[in-house]
Amino acid sequence: MSEDKNNQILPPQINWSDQSSSFSTLFDDLNFNTDQRIEASQHLFLDAHQLTARWSSWKTESFCIATTQFQSALNFLLIGYLFEQFSHKNPDSPLKHLFFSGFEKTPLSKEELQLAIEKWPMLSAYSTPLLAQYPLALCGCHRLHFNNITLDLWFDEVHESLASLYLYQTGLFDCWLIEARSLHKKTEQYQQHLFELISNSAKKGATLVAFNVNDLVEENLQALGFTLHKQHNTSAESKILVANLTDKTPLAAHGQYHRPAKTAKSKEIAIVGGGISSACLSLALIKRGYNVTLYCKDATLGNGASGNQQGALYPLLNKQHDVLSVLFANSFLYARNYVQCINQTHAFDFDFSGLLQLYYDQSASKKLDKIIEANLPRTLVEKLTPEQTDKLANIDIGQAALNYPLGGWLSPTQMVHAIFNKAMQTGKLSIQLNQHLIAFEENEKGWSCHFKDKTVNHELLVLTTAMHTLDFKQSEALPLSAARGQVTHIKSTPGLKALKLTLCHEGYLTPINNGFHCMGATFKRHNMDEQFSAQEQVDNKIKLNKCIPNKPWVEQIDEVHENANIGIRCTTRDHFPYMGALPDYQETKSFYQDADKKMPTDNAPFHRNLFILSGLGSRGLNTAPLLAETLASQINHEPLPLSKAILNAMQCNRQWVSYLKKGKTLAF
Repeated sequence: MSEDKNNQILPPQINWSDQSSSFSTLFDDLNFNTDQRIEASQHLFLDAHQLTARWSSWKTESFCIATTQFQSALNFLLIGYLFEQFSHKNPDSPLKHLFFSGFEKTPLSKEELQLAIEKWPMLSAYSTPLLAQYPLALCGCHRLHFNNITLDLWFDEVHESLASLYLYQTGLFDCWLIEARSLHKKTEQYQQHLFELISNSAKKGATLVAFNVNDLVEENLQALGFTLHKQHNTSAESKILVANLTDKTPLAAHGQYHRPAKTAKSKEIAIVGGGISSACLSLALIKRGYNVTLYCKDATLGNGASGNQQGALYPLLNKQHDVLSVLFANSFLYARNYVQCINQTHAFDFDFSGLLQLYYDQSASKKLDKIIEANLPRTLVEKLTPEQTDKLANIDIGQAALNYPLGGWLSPTQMVHAIFNKAMQTGKLSIQLNQHLIAFEENEKGWSCHFKDKTVNHELLVLTTAMHTLDFKQSEALPLSAARGQVTHIKSTPGLKALKLTLCHEGYLTPINNGFHCMGATFKRHNMDEQFSAQEQVDNKIKLNKCIPNKPWVEQIDEVHENANIGIRCTTRDHFPYMGALPDYQETKSFYQDADKKMPTDNAPFHRNLFILSGLGSRGLNTAPLLAETLASQINHEPLPLSKAILNAMQCNRQWVSYLKKGKTLAF
């Protein structure tokens, strides 16, 4: 993902014939939906890569595949069909899961994709869920889930996306497919750079298949350690190049941005928490075969900020659509899919009928107009006139607004319980309530965790403890800040009952659910008081009246009561959460003591098998599902669904190292 441009994704410029075939004006050729195309794909995967034979002797639980072009999804659908057959015939195989990464500069729209794949009913087991989850054309990575396959769609120039991948030192992919059109009209320098990136990403022993390549490609591959084998595809009358990476030099250290995975061999892990982050992380780890023990200090799950009856779901965007905006936009799409997936088996209240962000004053108007300047898809965000706002909201507001058609609200407290219930049904989650972790310390096997009346040992430990993260000596130096928030639960009125969409202003107001609406929330910095405040009930009403003045339906709202939820948001200075392995603070000070003169190139010091997910602020509903998935992937040494730039921005040692590079002294 480029750092110096507005990260927009262009359409593929597809023309459809009367026979539902497609022609690309960008590449001057037929794209897909032809007999030759599906035969070629089957030949490439089934024969050239010898996948079935390789899977039959595979010794690990996952296999990673990548392609330089995804567009019609045919290769992915075929691989899904093939793997489904393999899994059915080989239930005892160690290989249980595929990771498939597709790189695409000009992705099809959902409607175009549906046209492209409708002729392949035999592949519906994967094409149907693909269409259901298919993302908007937004740059970066979009992770989609299938029964036994994880699909990462990287939207951008393939060399940009590949350069942004986090690679473990042994590489990432076991199998590469190079589409000829990904090299179409590219310079010699571009091709050389691309194949260097491909070589870096491949594991030793990886296979590579290229279609219709020239002598330059062969020379590049040989220079990068590939052994070449030529084949001839008689049906398409074109040359297929097959290669194996036989010579692989381990990749260099990542320095400050090293992301260590677990070193323990077991799949037993402890999580401390009880909110949305720990719920999502528990389920993500259980899906990877882990046995999870959850310790919650409270008598019930989903308290605090995760205990609200309704919360708004929409992305935090900006004019540049930089790494922060990309993180929130893509995690928003992931969260929508996540909610709908959980709801299929464990229902909870939500409504994605849209969300309006109001132009309530001059400052808000300038901020919101900058978002429109990003030229993001209108399906994600669009500006409305006051008349359009009132029509969509079905209530008198009289203001312009940004409309997030895919946004809405969900019940955080119900969602947390639904996720935990789903995890409990697997038999791999043990929940221990009223367990307040006092301290923990490293031992030879992992971590000794000290509670009031017992000490237990766990090899792997994850903190999802919000502001209580600062209670422990290993994480007390993280610059986290508290922000108290009180949400007022208000009974519906005849005027308010008409509201159809969630409204966001300085706070938010939700449509009716079970006879009530949520109005909030206050934002009291550095305040961790969890007691009810009558004044904050009034403050929420004042805030709404200020942003939507002189409206009878606002005046009718009764806020003089004690029906509310109080939570303490855990925030960071730069809005990026903390996610990953927890760095060793004392070792960091020593390791980077001369960073103002020269930065060390060795990997930064971290605590072994200790991880953290915290600092999600007021947008935890938006980011928790994807960040939990990413952390589970890191722990399990899998492909990560976020760019290095975003991962770096969430690195827990970022502020410490930044201070040390400037020659400043750290506080502790």
